[in-house]
Amino acid sequence: MAISRGPKLVTNGLVLALDPSDDNSFAAQNLPIKNGLLLWLDAADDDSFSYSSGTVVSQWRDKSGNNFHANQSTTAQQPSRNTFNNSRKSVFFNAASRLDYMTISSGIALPNDASIFIVYKPSTQIYEYAVLIDNYHGQGGNYGFVIQRVSTNAQFYYANAGDGTGFIDTSASPWTYTDNVIQLLSLNKASSTGTPYISGTAQTSRSVRAATAQYTTGLAIGSLGAGGGRFYNGDMCEILIFNRSLSSTEMKQVHTYLGQKWGILNTDKSIVDASGGAYVGLLGNGTTSAMPLFDVYNKGALKFDGSNDYIATGVSSIVPTSTASYTVSVWCYRNTNNTGLKELLAQWTNANSGNSFFFGFDNSAVRFTDNWNPITVAGAGNTNVWMNLVGVYTVSNAYIYLNGSLAATKGSGFTYTGTGPLIIGRQGELNAEYFDGNISNVLIYNRALSATEVSQNYNAQKSRFTNTIVQQGLVLNLDAGNNYSYAGSGVTWYDVSGNGKIGTLTGGVTYSSLYGGDFILDGVNGYIQTDLNQNTDNAQITWEAWFWDNSPGGFAGNTAIISNYGAVATTPYTSLHVLDTGNIFFGQRNSSGTADDAVYGTSICNGVWHHLVGVVDSSNMLLYVDGVVRASKTKITGTTTSGQNLVIGGNHLGRYQSCRIASARCYNIALSAAQVLQNYNATKGRFGL
Repeated sequence: MAISRGPKLVTNGLVLALDPSDDNSFAAQNLPIKNGLLLWLDAADDDSFSYSSGTVVSQWRDKSGNNFHANQSTTAQQPSRNTFNNSRKSVFFNAASRLDYMTISSGIALPNDASIFIVYKPSTQIYEYAVLIDNYHGQGGNYGFVIQRVSTNAQFYYANAGDGTGFIDTSASPWTYTDNVIQLLSLNKASSTGTPYISGTAQTSRSVRAATAQYTTGLAIGSLGAGGGRFYNGDMCEILIFNRSLSSTEMKQVHTYLGQKWGILNTDKSIVDASGGAYVGLLGNGTTSAMPLFDVYNKGALKFDGSNDYIATGVSSIVPTSTASYTVSVWCYRNTNNTGLKELLAQWTNANSGNSFFFGFDNSAVRFTDNWNPITVAGAGNTNVWMNLVGVYTVSNAYIYLNGSLAATKGSGFTYTGTGPLIIGRQGELNAEYFDGNISNVLIYNRALSATEVSQNYNAQKSRFTNTIVQQGLVLNLDAGNNYSYAGSGVTWYDVSGNGKIGTLTGGVTYSSLYGGDFILDGVNGYIQTDLNQNTDNAQITWEAWFWDNSPGGFAGNTAIISNYGAVATTPYTSLHVLDTGNIFFGQRNSSGTADDAVYGTSICNGVWHHLVGVVDSSNMLLYVDGVVRASKTKITGTTTSGQNLVIGGNHLGRYQSCRIASARCYNIALSAAQVLQNYNATKGRFGL
């Protein structure tokens, strides 16, 4: 019997495919470019290190496959892997010792053409000269390069001429070198031209004399040459060297990967055409505040804030004019507050606004093609659910498909002339009508797909967009299973709701990679302190957590799972708590002392993961356990906000949980019973349920 592998995506005529789940399209998870990789030192990779004692690094191994490992020359050289950036471990070089550096033995050849990337966070520098990496100084041949800090400037010296000449960048046009800020420096050298970048922004290109020889006597990290000196003070995060000049698209892919991984405000973050074409979508057109955020759920999507987020392709020829057939397809998740015109894709300029290409929403209607004569489907633009929208244009007719099925047909009459560049997430070049929600899998074909092909594409992709958590109203999303929330080290648990909050691991809290990632709280002094002070006064809210007890029957009374009642005694509070009996309650008390709790009468201290949710709606407090409502009470009105930031897992008047917590989410809306069950079903598989 033949094995069915499901439908495949139609590729005939595909001219653009932007897919955030594909590392080759959006480099969110893995390094997408490996061809020509000469050296790869990754401080975040536990498997790349050996230690002489404790956290003191004896070897930092090369991941390129070329075995150019960095080693301690003597035990006195003691860079330590004891610092953290974006929840990832880094290697700290202490210039005060005048000994901390590492060396790579001879054999690494510096080519005439190369691309070099360094992620680092300098501490306050002790010496005027501080070398990041070097295979030039003290080598006696003047062949090689050095990246160093000179006073408050940074220099990239590529001296392959053999006579000591060849500065790529000098103090006449310095790089900004900012202490205590994580930074990305990169260089793309092709033939006699070197172009340096600061956090993805290209600087003035410089002429560099052609090489007369290659230098192969090794590389020093954190000092100049094997003899030491000019010591660097600070963290080293990642070093990449390619033995060729990367293309502009490849530079964008590596900049995106490093920027996403290390949390760098990077002007070059891009999404690249995965269809084999050369199209690139520049997030925010290079403005970091206008860049949609990456959302790890549904295997990857981009989250648009409805205010200023968009993607610019800079190309006007992707969608043909109205004289040629084409197909556009988008998977999108539309938030509730999308009113008026909101555009998914547009080619729209001030010069020809009436004859511009439009694909998106007009209030609750789906709208497609020419602005003067569109085809629409009224009431089809559902909110808070993933949908696949497809527009097909045949010159003779236009069609809209919703989730694989034909929804509307319109005869010819479109006048779109296609002069504007394609923009994703707003009204072309007019800086208006920003989309609020998630976009994934943008496909454009240079022909009209058949109804069968549209259905085939829908069925090939739909499983990715089922069983997703509710995003509407999400104000805090801490998820130990999301490497953008916690990557395995450090004390900061990052909020991935898009609101920029954090949880700080305090006291006895340790990370475990079990269950996709969770935290173990010791029951002595361990808890998570957030910086969210959520208003609960007469408000609709939802708090939820995945929780496992570690000490059945031995809990301190009324200990926080999620609570705004922390270390300081207060009359008003809202709290999702566990009792010493193992029973869960969700309750509130106002400033007048009126209080009540919804209590689940069955202990959850049974060695099983549980999904715990407290909801305050318009009239009730509801407690859900594992997707089912277990208790309810009339809501408490008045002031229930304590004025304290939320705590998770303990620190309620000195009481602490011995437990595991994998995620904690807070909403400023009351999730319905169906939405609570949706979140449970979307995440339970991770816990073997």
